[in-house]
Parts: sequence; structure tokens; C-alpha cells
Amino acid sequence: MVLATGTAPQLPSIDGLDQVPYWTNRDAVKAERAPGSLVVLGGGPVGSELAQVFTRFGTRVTLVQHGDRLLPKEEPEAGEVVADVFRREGIDVRFGVRATAVAAEGDGVRLELDDGSAVPAERLLVATGRRPNLAGIGLDSVGLDDGGRSVPVDDHMRVADGLWAVGDITGHGPFTHVATYQAGIAVADITGKEPRAAEYAAENWVTFTDPEVGRVGMTEQEARDAGLVVRVGRTDVPSTSRGYVHGPGNDGFLKLVADGERDVLVGATSVGPRGGEVLSMLTLAVHAQVPLERLRSMIYAFPTFHRGVLAAVDDLDG
Repeated sequence: MVLATGTAPQLPSIDGLDQVPYWTNRDAVKAERAPGSLVVLGGGPVGSELAQVFTRFGTRVTLVQHGDRLLPKEEPEAGEVVADVFRREGIDVRFGVRATAVAAEGDGVRLELDDGSAVPAERLLVATGRRPNLAGIGLDSVGLDDGGRSVPVDDHMRVADGLWAVGDITGHGPFTHVATYQAGIAVADITGKEPRAAEYAAENWVTFTDPEVGRVGMTEQEARDAGLVVRVGRTDVPSTSRGYVHGPGNDGFLKLVADGERDVLVGATSVGPRGGEVLSMLTLAVHAQVPLERLRSMIYAFPTFHRGVLAAVDDLDG
């Protein structure tokens, strides 16, 4: 048996939320008409992506984030770049506030915030995270906690004899590509093929805002918290040849995080046009533990966005 039950929206505790209509991400992508106004609750990947989508369809958008930046799991600079772009596009981005109540108002809703302000809107999109679908599937029958946040698996995705789990419920990256990767490992184990152990050092993902935010491995802070001797290299996309040619819409940067003792990358962030595609070579570098000297000695096509990686590698020595 293979468990792959995925996740469901994690709803915040807000007075009146159960009394008004609201969207989750799945409702938002089914919309046949862009609302005149939208308030987005949550500044993670889903909230950020959909806030920009609806803005570009002509909706007046307010994004409410209780933290101090967008995309809080990314490098702080990434959230700053995206927030700056959002504001230029007309999105009302509000940090450091929490929703306390919501009520119907006319044909829409009115969201009350803990700073005393309120946001009226035609639609409310709740994008405050997701929770694993684990309740009621019988985990206690194999000695596991029904109320846990994830299902513990080994590096072959085994939970217990005859039981495997893949996807969001394993506690690793909640992404389709991670679930697909894990499924391949589980299938190989189940069918007796050559075993392949799961590796997550080069786990990667992309937030599809414009600019895109691609990330692999550790952030700078995560590397420092792990006790590594950290070296950081950075270049801004507008200062690269392709970024300059691209012109408007070239917001972004490349940031590399290296283990100074092993002289290899342990993480990287690629923000900018095609940021997710530039991430591919950085993912390979982290996964294969490519020595920094090999990255310095490569030929980088001109003019490409990925050529900025060379400038960031050179900055590691700065």
C-alpha cells in the first residue's frame, strides 16, 4: 500500500470566516471572471502568485501578510524584490498585520485587521498554508500518530512492512516534482529494482511570480545555523549583460551560498526573468557537489541570464 493523500487548505482562526464565501487557491484558478477587487490573505508562494495574476487581469488587489516580508521561507532579498515589483504594479501590500474578523458587506466582504484598518473587497482569497490529509486514514493501526504533521519514512519511502508514503505527507517539499521523485523511489523499492535512496540536499522549487524566484538547497541563514563556514556570492540581474539587454522587468539577483571548507555550493537563489530555468545549473552544482573551481572554469554563453552565475561565483572571492 502506498499513501499519497496530499494536503488541504489550512484555514486561519478568523471570526466570521465560516459565515462568508471565500476562495482557496483551487477556487481561484477555476474563476471564469476576474473580480473587481480581491483581498489576499497570506504572502507565501500561492498568495503571491495569485495576487499578481489577478492584478494583471485588472483586479484591484490588497495582499495582507502577518510577517514582515513576502515569501518568508526564501532569502529575505527575494521577498523584497517581489514586494517592490508588486507595489509598482499597483498591489497594496500590507506587512505586519493580522486579520481579526471578516463579514459580508454588500456583494463582497470586509476584512478587519488588528491595526484598526479594514479592507473591503469583492472576493477574499485565503492562502495561509496547507495541512496534510492524515486524519481518519488509520495511521494508528500501524502505530503512528493520527494527529501528526507528517508520516515518517526512510530513504526508500518505507513507513512499515508493506506500507510506503510519498508526497506532501512525508514532510519534505510540498511540490508535485518532489512527490514524483519519491514515487519513482517507492516503485523501485516495491518492484525489487536496484535500490535508490532519496536525497534532499538539492531540493529545489520555483515561485512563479514575475520575476520568478528559484531556490535550491540552503539559504544563507540555514547554512549558518548548520554551523558551516559560509561564503556568499551575489550579482544583480540588471548588472549582467542579458539583464541590461532585457531592460524593464529585469528585477532580480543571483545569490550563491557556499561551504567554505568543502568549496562547494550548498544553496542558491535565482530571482529574475527565467529565474526557474537559471536554477537548473545551480541545482546540478549543489546535487553533484561541483567544486567551485570547476564552476569558475566553465564557458558561459553570452549573453544569457545564466552567465550571471559566473559573476556570482567570482563574487565568492570578493
